[in-house]
Amino acid sequence: MNVRSQLVAAWCGPAFAVLLGVGWVFVGGFLPPHSPGAGGEEIAAFYQSDPHRIRFGLLLFMWGSALYLPFAGVLTVQMRRVEGRFPVWTYTQLMASAGNVITLTFPTLFWATAAFRLDRHPDLIQLLNDLAWTPFVAMTSPFLLIPLCMAIIGFADKSDTPLFPRWACYLFLFIDFLLMPGGLIIFFKSGPFAWNGLFGIYIPLAAWGTWFFLTTYLLIKAIKRQAGEECQPLSAAAS
Repeated sequence: MNVRSQLVAAWCGPAFAVLLGVGWVFVGGFLPPHSPGAGGEEIAAFYQSDPHRIRFGLLLFMWGSALYLPFAGVLTVQMRRVEGRFPVWTYTQLMASAGNVITLTFPTLFWATAAFRLDRHPDLIQLLNDLAWTPFVAMTSPFLLIPLCMAIIGFADKSDTPLFPRWACYLFLFIDFLLMPGGLIIFFKSGPFAWNGLFGIYIPLAAWGTWFFLTTYLLIKAIKRQAGEECQPLSAAAS
């Protein structure tokens, strides 16, 4: 039962990513992003073009965000197995994961609010749009801690089959480095560091996706290995 629950929680990660992509990208139409330098009339026109489609896409996004929580839960369980009795970095990752869900949820609500009353003045719709995009891209602080905590635990894991191999730990740190420019969008309305730029959204999004699917793979592998280790004493006892 424990192994089955962990596997279900681990697969919630890809399900979350699929709902995020379908809702935010394909249905909502938020990628590619519009320019942060766009005026209020242009931003209002985006939401007025097809508000029901945008709202439904954001609803899928919000539903999908809930699936990140069981994924974070099983990541916490596996990290705690490595860290032991005083899992400081495991709990830090857990709190950062909860903050990461908030980072996803509140921008979604601001986008939804922008699409809710389309008779507002365009400047107010633009304000709500800014309130969504700015934390969605720039609020990297909760997520930056997650790969960092995983790398710390991975480097300290001296077992023959570590949860996070050493190469993955170096990759986690590099992913953190690639995510950091997202915070610079508060200084730019155009160019590669704006929220629609290469370093503003595309490289951090690719880095986050790499981390996400690699972590899912390592978790599923570790859970199956744990199941095999627990079955060995039972087989020996039966013999």
